[in-house]
Amino acid sequence: MNTEVEARREAVVRAWRETLESDPASDDEDFFEAGGNSLLAVQLQRRLTEALGHRVPLRHIHDHPTVRGLLGLRPPRQPRPAHPEAAGAPALNLYCLPYAGSSARMYEPWKTRLPSSVAVTPLELPGRGARWPEHAKSELEPLLDDLAGTMEEAHHAPYAVFGHSFGGILAFELVRHLRALGFPPPRRLLVSGCPAPHLATPAETTHDLSDEEFTQRLRRLRGTPEELLENEELMELYIPILRADYTILDHYKAPPAEPLDCPVSVFYGRGDEDAGRDVTQPWSAYSGGPMTIEEIDGDHFFLRDAEDELLMKMARHLEVPRPGNP
Repeated sequence: MNTEVEARREAVVRAWRETLESDPASDDEDFFEAGGNSLLAVQLQRRLTEALGHRVPLRHIHDHPTVRGLLGLRPPRQPRPAHPEAAGAPALNLYCLPYAGSSARMYEPWKTRLPSSVAVTPLELPGRGARWPEHAKSELEPLLDDLAGTMEEAHHAPYAVFGHSFGGILAFELVRHLRALGFPPPRRLLVSGCPAPHLATPAETTHDLSDEEFTQRLRRLRGTPEELLENEELMELYIPILRADYTILDHYKAPPAEPLDCPVSVFYGRGDEDAGRDVTQPWSAYSGGPMTIEEIDGDHFFLRDAEDELLMKMARHLEVPRPGNP
């Protein structure tokens, strides 16, 4: 590596370190897998621009989110990985789906905050996080096929599925899709901030609004940080992802209310005007066992504001029986 490239590399690493407060594990570590998100990408962009003396487009960061990629260097050829040793299966895998437009990385902290018997597995949707280069899917069935393709372990290991808001509908439909593919039933479906399926389709559409109207709708919903909404370059990247999610939700038609072959746990915010008890209680029609419903302190985004309370209650629902116990 020549002196000029090495100096640029040091500048990129320094900008990375100042943004994520840690050094990259290697020149090929993915910024988003290392803890980055869209807002942190804006901070990285500012630092790279200052360090390199020229503007680095956000799209370049999203498309090439490694030190090597930011330098414009090709990744080295990777050796074929050795066949891994079979590892002991976790007591229960909890597959987690995010709300509209969000990355499943939001669930990473849960890996150390739920009981050790639960292995949290965030399910990243195409077009966000480490899957940023992929096109976001705006049709439900192709998205379900995509997600099911990442869940082979659910064929032989106990699992549960969780989703918040739009992610709750995805979780419900994913459970149905997995069963149609021959997967065993989950131990439990858990949803939060999500009306029962037959009440989930919005009364007015969002996906077909103009960019300005779309942004204003997001601002009213209060689920998108203002820093993101005010960044035109970032919104140019973000709106297509949100439109894909809202296209699915706006066109969603619930199946007949037939019970799943697993129990359902529902959580709703005390101050949630869109998904309160009146529209979450009807989940009872879809539960293949006793349906439990619990109130959480907060509004629609209690997932963030009352996370401790939510995780404490989820842990009780995810208790895994010890071997030999019923």
